[in-house]
Amino acid sequence: MMTMYQQTSIEPSPVDWPRTQASEQRYRLRPDGNRWTADPGEVAARDESREPLRDPRLLIDLPNWLGDLVMALPATDRLVRANPCGSTTLHVRPATARLAQVLFPRVRVIATPRQQSPLLTLRRLLRSAKRADIGVTLRNASRAKIVLWLTSRWRLGTSSQGGSVLLNWSHRVVGDRHQVHDADPLLGHLGLPGADPLWRARLPKNLRQAGVDALGLAGLDRGRSSIGLAPGVACGGSAKRWPEERFGRLAALLKGRGFSPVVVIGPGEGALAKTVVAASGTSIPVVGEDLDAAGLAGVLCCLDALVGNDSGPAHTAAVFGVPSLALFGPTDPRRTAPLGSTAAVVTLDLPCSPCLRSRCPLDHCNCLQRLSVENVESHLINLIEDRTGAVSRVVQA
Repeated sequence: MMTMYQQTSIEPSPVDWPRTQASEQRYRLRPDGNRWTADPGEVAARDESREPLRDPRLLIDLPNWLGDLVMALPATDRLVRANPCGSTTLHVRPATARLAQVLFPRVRVIATPRQQSPLLTLRRLLRSAKRADIGVTLRNASRAKIVLWLTSRWRLGTSSQGGSVLLNWSHRVVGDRHQVHDADPLLGHLGLPGADPLWRARLPKNLRQAGVDALGLAGLDRGRSSIGLAPGVACGGSAKRWPEERFGRLAALLKGRGFSPVVVIGPGEGALAKTVVAASGTSIPVVGEDLDAAGLAGVLCCLDALVGNDSGPAHTAAVFGVPSLALFGPTDPRRTAPLGSTAAVVTLDLPCSPCLRSRCPLDHCNCLQRLSVENVESHLINLIEDRTGAVSRVVQA
């Protein structure tokens, strides 16, 4: 049996963010741990234990991988909006820095390389911004907690990997719900609503035009509906990849239907794209290897649909409202499915999945190997024709 997950099409209600002095105080963590706060020692030194921290310097540490970062954007939006008069800094990786800046143009974005020494990260952060009053990490890694311990007076995040020791307040991740809600306990502790799973990002016109230009240079026929094929996986191992040859056969079928397929890849995936093109038996444009996350978003926003593995492009397309079909094997769609009324997941209902392994422990990868090209094509066409976002439907494989 093949299960197709989709999100409801209910649009989120706009949030009335606090503007008055009284309501701003509600969104500051007090020294007793109820709302915004300053470091208890600093507050005691000023003898202002009853005064809420006004206009704090807020540091938000975001995930490394593009897919995880996209799923953290709704929580990031809550935090940024809750600090309209203070200064907010986003800590990201170089590949996602420009995307973070265009999505949150009023904040400071600081990028440091992945796995850089926490001391070098500290130097970079403090050189660009003062020590934060409040530090929030939306990652589980111990390195993130160490960075907050070095750069922030009051620190919040998950309790795993040293968080219960290095942070002033920590929480456990609820593993049986979607990852977009991982930060909900933290947001609730700060007096904020939980993350909106149907939150949508908006891309500036100049980036959309850059996407049009990139597709034009790649040779895409803009006279037809364009379908992106994303065969790569940056994180999670080969078990998450639907075979490249099947992406090629899918491209040939789509081209025969009158669509204009394009292979969408990331840095270092040129050989993967060549395999897809060769398997298609026809000329297919390739785009994305030289683009950062912002450039990729510009390309994705110009497509009529995208089909790919459980990876960054699928999540990015979905958050910008592009119909996105994600192929899930060893990973759990209940935790990491692309979100939105135009997003869907196809996964085989096998006893061994989801195993959450980077390599198949049974050495057969049936969770993706048994997913046929014809089934994927059928679900993709249904997604393109029906954008109403029907709730969880099950079809026979």
